[in-house]
Amino acid sequence: MRGKRSMGKQNTIMKENIRRLLLRLELWFAPLLLIVPLAVSLFFVQDWFIRGVCTGSSEFDGELFIGMIILVGNVLVDIPFLRSIRLLRKKE
Repeated sequence: MRGKRSMGKQNTIMKENIRRLLLRLELWFAPLLLIVPLAVSLFFVQDWFIRGVCTGSSEFDGELFIGMIILVGNVLVDIPFLRSIRLLRKKE
């Protein structure tokens, strides 16, 4: 009986350590997950503006479409992601 309690306590401690490591990993990768899609979408929008709007060509409207899809998708996913990380940090 005593062995089961200590194993359960060890498992709980081990799970808590794993959870802390995963939170730390998420905190390190969060800037990368936020900045890269934002930079790519802004690159597409800039490319559309320079090649499409400035030259009066509608051939580059696809760049605007792709850039906006990436930007909107990034915002829709990143806001809940940042909220969950903030809540997990408050629990620590």
